[in-house]
Amino acid sequence: MPSTPAHTRPSPVLLGTLAIPLCMALTTRPAHAAELVWDGHYRAEGHIYDTLSLSRDNANAEGAASWIDHKARLRPGLLLSSHVAFYTQLDLLPFVAFGQTPSGGVDITTGDTLPLVYDQSVQPPTTTDDAATLQNLRVTRLWGEAYFDGIGTLRFGRVPVSWGSGMVFSDGNRPQDDAGDTEDRVSFTGLAGPVYIMGAFGVPYAGLVNKSDAMRSITTSVAHIAEQAGVGFYNTYRWRNDNGTKVILWTGDVWGKAELGPLRIEGEFASVLGSGDLSTGANGVSISSFGGQISAGLTANRLLLGLGMGIAGGDKDTGDSKIHTFAFDPDFDVALIMFEQPMPMLAATVPNDTNNGRDDGAVRTWNGVSNAVYLRPSVGYQLRDDLKAEASVFAAQAAKLPDDESANKGYGIELDLKLDYRPFEHFRMEWTNGYFMPGTYYSNYTDDTLGGNFNRNALGTRMQAIVEF
Repeated sequence: MPSTPAHTRPSPVLLGTLAIPLCMALTTRPAHAAELVWDGHYRAEGHIYDTLSLSRDNANAEGAASWIDHKARLRPGLLLSSHVAFYTQLDLLPFVAFGQTPSGGVDITTGDTLPLVYDQSVQPPTTTDDAATLQNLRVTRLWGEAYFDGIGTLRFGRVPVSWGSGMVFSDGNRPQDDAGDTEDRVSFTGLAGPVYIMGAFGVPYAGLVNKSDAMRSITTSVAHIAEQAGVGFYNTYRWRNDNGTKVILWTGDVWGKAELGPLRIEGEFASVLGSGDLSTGANGVSISSFGGQISAGLTANRLLLGLGMGIAGGDKDTGDSKIHTFAFDPDFDVALIMFEQPMPMLAATVPNDTNNGRDDGAVRTWNGVSNAVYLRPSVGYQLRDDLKAEASVFAAQAAKLPDDESANKGYGIELDLKLDYRPFEHFRMEWTNGYFMPGTYYSNYTDDTLGGNFNRNALGTRMQAIVEF
């Protein structure tokens, strides 16, 4: 959519980076009329599942799994004037688990490493030489903007990419998001009457400076955005030509929404077409896939009714050079467990810090809707001004499967119950419980190495505490 404006000491890298916005605020001279603006959130999230293996009989079933992790995202901006601005995005301790990297203190009486039960502190993740890692701090986006009166806005740098409902392109800036799309690009957005027109040139992959092996992109969009309605068309074309090795890919995306009194409707439909040689080693492929979703919501006093449905194309023959599978953005969430947690997840034969004690060798579905047809009715009720409850049913099956698997299209059914509590401004808590009943896509599957018996129902709960500003 159109854009609008080493022991227990903290990591020096983290402290230095957090000091940058403060220094800018202290050293900016009033004559420059600069203004520091902030946006962002912090989320602590806990998960409990029993069992994502969908089995008790499989020899490698992991049983219950639980974890809590952090995620903080800061989006400071410096408004230098009414025409020029600078923005960045910092991700702090992203997805670092509670209790990860204890400090490893020393017993002052013996000089020996303290047992974990006596350890008094945790520290940000570091490498073996105590250097900061990407889980301390990530500068994920950095860009400038220049506004030309009566013409439009120029953006340049590493920018967030989003469009429509987020089915294909999502900036991942909501507290519940885990991913986000970003591109190094130069774009210009102008306004022709009530219509926004955007054109951009991007470099998704740079390659070598003395070769024509870079991946490049051209993106255009046209959108009409009104107070209660919007419609738009988004196109992005990518290509690469490396000494005769070529690949092209076009994505076209139509989006629209409308608010008709208490009724809200939003829909998005996209197609991906392309051909060439992929960086994964697949050569001479042709790509044609389609996906779409429609969601509707009706508010009647304190009652909230909702309905979502969607399709993400699949592949009938996965062994040929024609690719038809379509995938939604991983931040387009549809349920608590299904298309959100990889399943069936098994226990690792040799657990370690790298595999986190898990083996994904038998996983059939990952994080994100792909090769699926789904339906999601929901009903909610505003119990109090600060408390809302919602119950939903999510049912899905594969869009297409090879002939020898066509009888096992059913992914299953999930029942979810969510409580949303917002007692204060900038703070909220969400508690979601899910019950997943696997279909034949899982229950009739047997991995040649890891076995089968993936037919057990799964329970899950997710608790979120969020500070947002």
